[in-house]
Amino acid sequence: MKRISIFAVGLFVLGLVACNRTNSQGNALVSSSGRSGEIIVISTETIWQSDLGDSLRAILSQPLVQLPQPEPMFNLLHVTEQKFTGSYKRQRNILQIVVDSAVNSSKITVKYNLWAEPQLVIRIVGKSEQEAIAQLSSNAQEVINYFLKIEMQRFEKAQKSRQDFRLNAIVKQNYKLDIIIPEGFFFAVQNEDFAWLRKETKDWGQNLMIYSEEYTDTAQFSNEYIINLRDQKTKQYVFGSVDSSFIAVEQRIPTKTSVIQTNVPYAVKTEGVWKTVGDFMGGPFVSYTMLDTSKNRIVTVDAFLYAPRDKKRDLLRQLEAILNVIEFVNVPQIEK
Repeated sequence: MKRISIFAVGLFVLGLVACNRTNSQGNALVSSSGRSGEIIVISTETIWQSDLGDSLRAILSQPLVQLPQPEPMFNLLHVTEQKFTGSYKRQRNILQIVVDSAVNSSKITVKYNLWAEPQLVIRIVGKSEQEAIAQLSSNAQEVINYFLKIEMQRFEKAQKSRQDFRLNAIVKQNYKLDIIIPEGFFFAVQNEDFAWLRKETKDWGQNLMIYSEEYTDTAQFSNEYIINLRDQKTKQYVFGSVDSSFIAVEQRIPTKTSVIQTNVPYAVKTEGVWKTVGDFMGGPFVSYTMLDTSKNRIVTVDAFLYAPRDKKRDLLRQLEAILNVIEFVNVPQIEK
């Protein structure tokens, strides 16, 4: 059996400063506000309309390719320095752009909870527009990761506040997973090797699948293997609204698999779009395929969404927040 080497990943730190319940003056912080996925951009109008503003929009508002219809990674709202007062300072996500030839050096700083809590404030400073563009371009993924991480933390907190402890206990006992399942989900399929949980509203449906197999080879973490196994499971267990219909991965839209850091020893994240064979339903999915070294197994928890009339980005991030905090557990058998 091949072994997977697990490396410690060095994290790029952008001048990180953390604050908790009070700001630097010791004053109590108000609760932050703002829509999910929204970033307030503070700059002059000239910067916003310049090449620097174009670079900012290209990076932070880039379309999410693993969604069936185009949606931006983040929604950007521009505010000038003069208007950055009052309610704007209570926003959750703030990005400040400063171009000033008098500064000592170009840099990026990251601070938490300056004017509200929870709040992330990233400041990009350049001696010139070109230096600011260079700072943004060379640190683009790190900036994205900071905003994505704090967005996910907010979703995790919301899911935890309304978890269904009964369902959590069933999954813990039967599948040896510590997972936060919010209220409103129910088992559509439940057996020893597979579970499908659903949450349905009049406008959309959120879904979770859980399945596992023995770990034998690193190839089980490849994109091809993960997609093929997913299609096998959904053809067997997940049916559409029309007789003989079932869901499968939409091969015309590229899927993506990447290594991620979570609470488990090793995991990969796969993103893509599903379709219904024999019907017209479809939507995005995201799955975490994880190595459980204590039981020599690979567990996949797959989240998929059906929301034909709604924006999908935030509904899918709600589901990924569930995946992001999964842990393996050893649970004693309940005596019957």
